[in-house]
Amino acid sequence: MAAKARQRVKKKNKMLLFAVSFVIFLFLSVIGGYFSLLYAGEKMIDTTKLEDLKAEPSIIYDKNGKEMMSLVRQKNSDYVPFSQISPMLIDALLSVEDKRFYEHKGIDMIRIGGAIINDIQKGSLAEGGSTITQQLARRVFLSLEKTFWRKTKEVSIAIALERNYSKDQILEMYLNQIYFGEGVYGVGDAAKLYFDKKPSDLTISEAAMLAAIPKAPSTYSPFANPEKAKERRDTILRLMYEDGHITNEQKEKAQAEPLPKEHKNTTENSSKNVNRAFIDYVFREAEARYNVTEEELYRGGWSVYTTLEPNIQDAMVKAYANEKNFPKPGPKRAVESAMVVVDAKNGGIAALMGGRNYTAKGFNYATDMARQPGSSFKPLAVYAPAIDTDIHKWNAHSMLSNKRQSFNGYEPRNYNGKYSESISMMRALINSDNVPAVWLLNEIGVKTGMNYIEKFGIELSPDDRNLAIALGGLSKGTSPLKMAQAYTTFANGGVMAEAHIIEKLENKRSGVEHVFEAKENRVLKPEAAWEVHTMLERAVQEGTGRAAKISGRPVAGKTGTTQSIAGDSGVNKDAWFVGYTPEYVGAVWMGFDPEDKQHLMRQGSSLTAKMFSMVLGEGLKGVKSRGFEPPAGIQRQQEEEKEEVLPVQLAADMTLDEDKLKVVLSWIGGSPDYTYDVYRFTDNPENREKVASGLREMSYVDTLNGPTMYKYIVVPRDADGEEKRPSNVAEINMSQLENLLREGEHHDDGQMQDGDIPIDGGMDNGEWPGQGNGNGGNGQGNGNGGNNGNGNNGQPDGQPPVAPPDIVPSGEGDSQSPPQGIELPPPPDQGQQPGSDGFNG
Repeated sequence: MAAKARQRVKKKNKMLLFAVSFVIFLFLSVIGGYFSLLYAGEKMIDTTKLEDLKAEPSIIYDKNGKEMMSLVRQKNSDYVPFSQISPMLIDALLSVEDKRFYEHKGIDMIRIGGAIINDIQKGSLAEGGSTITQQLARRVFLSLEKTFWRKTKEVSIAIALERNYSKDQILEMYLNQIYFGEGVYGVGDAAKLYFDKKPSDLTISEAAMLAAIPKAPSTYSPFANPEKAKERRDTILRLMYEDGHITNEQKEKAQAEPLPKEHKNTTENSSKNVNRAFIDYVFREAEARYNVTEEELYRGGWSVYTTLEPNIQDAMVKAYANEKNFPKPGPKRAVESAMVVVDAKNGGIAALMGGRNYTAKGFNYATDMARQPGSSFKPLAVYAPAIDTDIHKWNAHSMLSNKRQSFNGYEPRNYNGKYSESISMMRALINSDNVPAVWLLNEIGVKTGMNYIEKFGIELSPDDRNLAIALGGLSKGTSPLKMAQAYTTFANGGVMAEAHIIEKLENKRSGVEHVFEAKENRVLKPEAAWEVHTMLERAVQEGTGRAAKISGRPVAGKTGTTQSIAGDSGVNKDAWFVGYTPEYVGAVWMGFDPEDKQHLMRQGSSLTAKMFSMVLGEGLKGVKSRGFEPPAGIQRQQEEEKEEVLPVQLAADMTLDEDKLKVVLSWIGGSPDYTYDVYRFTDNPENREKVASGLREMSYVDTLNGPTMYKYIVVPRDADGEEKRPSNVAEINMSQLENLLREGEHHDDGQMQDGDIPIDGGMDNGEWPGQGNGNGGNGQGNGNGGNNGNGNNGQPDGQPPVAPPDIVPSGEGDSQSPPQGIELPPPPDQGQQPGSDGFNG
């Protein structure tokens, strides 16, 4: 027993000795680590001069490796000493960035502890908990890698800075190094940029505004995002009041002051160019995808290899500079427009136009807008899902119902007022008929359509669970970029190419390299994608997309319009064209933002289709034309669709152009092989006069030299020159001219130019032969639920979204002018099965 007791004592002594040794070791390690940090920090600040930091500028390259832009960091005009910096700016900075700055020794353990917890919760290395001293250390001495080891070095440098410099000196260095956006570093240049003042002369409000920017220069820029900038400025003013730096009266007075307005020459010359929307999107993608901020790019040393195709971009800039390519402006603003072109195979953004008057870091209509896509949505929501689900049951030659009918109270209309027992899917898409699209979505189920739409990369909301999505009736809408990305699926054998703008981003100095990695996004089976493609080709050859034709090149695509809620049936709210060549996919949008009674767009998607043709035709000059190639294992169908050739239907509308009376003739039907002769006469058709012959376009503008009111007829001829069944006799419709004269100069943009053709809605007054007053604008989709004001959701004056313009309540009779504000039937129960009497889920 005594021996066992002695053994237990010895064991306890050993454990105690081990514990004491471990504690001593741990203590020495901590002490040693601390002094190691001090030593490392001292060595780092000894080898770097704070006032003389130099870096090679970052370079942005185009697709061909040619330099587009050099991000030159603007040197401080003067190094501003601490004594010449407004005390209000110091107080504002400390209130928002580092309240305990004058208390800690470079690191704030309370803030670091909170940041560590936050990092663990988010599962990331988010920046947080850094003091002003740490921020100075990070900006001046460290690479851009976000690692825990870098954080350790940051702490060691911060401690060393506190040992070698006073608090005021650290603040002075920080304020002369910090990034304030627009390529500007340092408080001196920032005060001049935003307020045209010296740092010593800043008011309380101005000091708070400058202190607000460095956290996120793009987000809190008073020029780019005034609402967010004011919100953050006012928050800082509140913090200054709570910290006792200002009185409540000073706070309220400062919060009431306006933000600075951007003036000429505020941004660096290299950034003020027509490609600014493209450059800004490069900044956005660098941060969102690779966590490299604009500030870090301006610090220098980066090479940014983008997907810009200069020929396409230059062609786009040229086309957008010509006001004749757009409807006439209203009294206060012009029609807005945006366009994006992406590589059909890899999704690289080749060209980008963020708006007709895009400003630096402003709202980008090409990428951020959310508007109703109209009929351009039919291939995504209806035809592709049906074909991909069962290509033997649903294909280009499948017959769809084209009878006027009600789907549980939802009664879509065809824009031309023409209906039939059935129609082929191919012809329904070519004509852009609405009833067959809604009928087919009802057959396959709304849920199926929604699933495919999301596969196409377009976000939906629960409110979209209804048949209106067949016509583009989305509650939130979508953007040109999203539409272009979705259409790459048809040009790419069923694989959707992810849209991106940066191919590679590298910083050789810090050893950082980011390369875009393409993902396999198969949305459709190859045979389904090709089937939809063949229909989209025909839609451009002979359908609503004819204005998108490019001489000598194959084109496929689809138009889309939505009807105005502020004007009559001849007014369009949105006009779209989304199409592609074998090389590129493009999406174009036009519309007033916002629309009101003084700003109405009377032309439709003929202009957007023409813009596509203009930009791609010019941009592809010198590039050898090639045809669309079917996916491997799929043979191109040689035979044309076997269907009855529809009779030619002619419409004649009077308009006024440059003080001359003109008759705009347009017709539908016929065959893609036909040419057309145009005749006019007064009373006797036997005495008709030929005014045009051999036309392949299905439109013609006849200029009148006197008051004679002619009648018109069109005679088609086949490939052998044989005369076919002539069109109806069209008398001149005066309603469009009356509208123009009544509504005045500002509503004169309904007139068509030579070569214009009616798109998605026939003539601008919504009428087709034998129809009377039609719905106009094609009534594609829920155009009334569009977005106003920089693409934000909602209606003017807070009006709720209303149903698509082609909806008429069941039992309303034959009126072609649907009342506004029609409510859609409620969505079906989740368990409802497809049927013929309502929505499908």
